[in-house]
Amino acid sequence: RIGDAYLAKLEVFLKTQVNAEEIDRSGEIPPLVMKGLASLGAFGMKIPTEYGGLGLSQVNYNRALALICGHCASTAALLSAHQSIGVPQPLMLFGNDEQKKKFLPRLARGAVSAFALTEPEVGSDPARMCTTAVLSEDGKHYVINGTKLWCTNGGIAELMVVMAQTPAIIKKGREKK
Repeated sequence: RIGDAYLAKLEVFLKTQVNAEEIDRSGEIPPLVMKGLASLGAFGMKIPTEYGGLGLSQVNYNRALALICGHCASTAALLSAHQSIGVPQPLMLFGNDEQKKKFLPRLARGAVSAFALTEPEVGSDPARMCTTAVLSEDGKHYVINGTKLWCTNGGIAELMVVMAQTPAIIKKGREKK
């Protein structure tokens, strides 16, 4: 089975290359470990093979994360956030073909993605979020205005999901109970 073969390779890598105590002590996953994870396809476990990922099922992805977490929770948190709340998952669900072709191969190769939700006065309650995203005058991009805290993987990410309200949500307003 694909999952069993992948887990066997991953387990050898974890046992020989990942020093969880050192990662916890330093607060950093070493560059060689990051490169090793990328070469194993760990950043693309859930990304379909057509975009350079491993295309693992949810069950095999969960098995891989359980194995990683049993060895180094920090490494598991990095990979889980990258794939589940970072760019790959929303891109696979809501991205167009052009976006998928442009970004998914890069993410599968090891470009780390981040997630930005938490705000100073709001915490991680998306219903009270104040950050806005408004389309630019030329209609080519969004202008984001707001403050985010504790961006998961933010310090090392190349790409980021930023949670923000768009004009349609702002105009609709919030219901009061």
